[in-house]
Amino acid sequence: MRRIFWLAWRDLTLELRGRAGLLAVVFFLTVMLLILGLAFGPYPQDLRKAAPGVLWVALAFAGSLLAGRAFGLEVEDNTLDDLLLTPGGKEWIYFGKLLFQMILLLLVGLILVVFTAGLFYLPLLAWPGFLLTLLLGTLGYASVSTFYAGMLARLRGREVLLPLLLFPIVVPVVLSSVQATIALAQGVPVAEMRHWWQLLLVFDVIYVTVCSLIFPWVLEG
Repeated sequence: MRRIFWLAWRDLTLELRGRAGLLAVVFFLTVMLLILGLAFGPYPQDLRKAAPGVLWVALAFAGSLLAGRAFGLEVEDNTLDDLLLTPGGKEWIYFGKLLFQMILLLLVGLILVVFTAGLFYLPLLAWPGFLLTLLLGTLGYASVSTFYAGMLARLRGREVLLPLLLFPIVVPVVLSSVQATIALAQGVPVAEMRHWWQLLLVFDVIYVTVCSLIFPWVLEG
């Protein structure tokens, strides 16, 4: 657990110290939301209907842009081999990078929720439900993106290959998150929409378990 925490803390410190990558992602997504807001027209009812899909499409793009940050610095500084030489199992590397990705995605996701609420009239009265959906959705997305980022870390053109491999796998997570967000925006009672949260939890458990078991073999290979 100490290894997982300190690896995530080190990556967060380096990422926030540089700030260029994170700020570029936030700026790109802000422009994307503005363009989509103009495209869907000035009517509040149309914007409100589009808000859940726009939010999770923006988060999916954010996840693909930030995924490369997990192992980008390791490759640039030639420290990936140092992590592999650490005694013991290598699952802690996956969980440390997963924690790093989760924190970044949650930060970006909270910013996007605020922007989406302002631009697309997304009601946030059920904010605990939105936070739970954001947490479950980003966990499922980050679990797969971290795995593929590690698998492609040493390859050229990984920025192009990563979205191609990532998006088909995370479609169930994104669709379930969109449906849960739609239900929350429409004021559907929790008892009638909690099956979306249960489905997200099932995907999270499967993705995290499978990726953590396979990751050491992929990374060392």
